[in-house]
Amino acid sequence: MENKICIYLAEEECEEKLLKALKLKPELIVPGRVKKFNVIQDELKPSHLMGFPAGSRIVLVFDTDKEETEHLKKNMEQLRAQFGSVEVLTIPQVLNFEEEIERSTNLQSALELTKSKSLKDFKNAVNKAKEADFRSSLKRHKFDIAKLWTKKPGDSFKFVKQDSEKIKL
Repeated sequence: MENKICIYLAEEECEEKLLKALKLKPELIVPGRVKKFNVIQDELKPSHLMGFPAGSRIVLVFDTDKEETEHLKKNMEQLRAQFGSVEVLTIPQVLNFEEEIERSTNLQSALELTKSKSLKDFKNAVNKAKEADFRSSLKRHKFDIAKLWTKKPGDSFKFVKQDSEKIKL
């Protein structure tokens, strides 16, 4: 990847934590800024767009477990229209963060990663963990970056690509 500024927009705190953990040395993804912004649920405002320099790569990381795509389409159009020189990459999580963790580790259930009893407890534990500790937990469970973000989303998301190979190192 050339020397473009990379900005990740993560749907929730768990995705934000994962991206930050993957950026730790040795990096598993292209380094860049990580911001929490739900591109499925919210529309980008002009104030958000001011923080994206020309020539940068904007990486949208989002779940596909709900077939809501209206805001995603608008956000992608807005980013491309606002900045002709901005590259918009999409990383759809099929179907969600937990399934991506299960697919890329040896865990049967993502809850096992944090020894949680519920999905809410799992997400709270991930969000409270330090990036280095979260990455160590993933590594202990045979995390494989090659298996992360590899599935193509369903028909509702056929307009997006799985661009994960463009950010993996």
